[in-house]
Amino acid sequence: MRKRDITRSCYGDRKRGGAGILKPADGTWGRCNYSIEDIAWLYLVKLQHEQGYSLPEIAERMDTSAGVDVLCSHLDAVAERATEAYEELCEKRERARVLRCALSAGPDGVHDAVERYLEERIGADLLGMLRRVMWELMHPDIATGYILLLDAGERDRLHRMLDEPGIDLAIELWAGPGAFERLLEASICW
Repeated sequence: MRKRDITRSCYGDRKRGGAGILKPADGTWGRCNYSIEDIAWLYLVKLQHEQGYSLPEIAERMDTSAGVDVLCSHLDAVAERATEAYEELCEKRERARVLRCALSAGPDGVHDAVERYLEERIGADLLGMLRRVMWELMHPDIATGYILLLDAGERDRLHRMLDEPGIDLAIELWAGPGAFERLLEASICW
């Protein structure tokens, strides 16, 4: 936060531009001493200010006397929203990466390019497992029963891989339309 906004957040005289959100302890030389709680509340003020709320609006919305438990629940909510936003960004990043990879290969090289992307992303070992499982799913008439031969660790690795951001699009581009859905349905039975 800018120093001016911190000062205004703590200054109690609303007629002179103060919001009176916090009341830090007075220190020596006219400086304020901010507790960890004060810093946490200021962080929440900053986030609301970034969303377009004015300091007087934030002062009306925020009760800084509510205590540490309320403060912690606000911080938990911020962390949860940030996690969701991060996961969405990771999904967008990986979709863009795999599409860029496929486009750069040209129409005849998509499969090989996406396979290289998958190998880089999930590793050669897991890609080999995925390749064998996909073969069995795509050719059930000559299936070898490989899916049933996966041990618990391998099944767990494949399950975790299916939850990776953008992996659905990569598998669709690599193995064809409907491939990810078949894999997902089969994984439920494992």
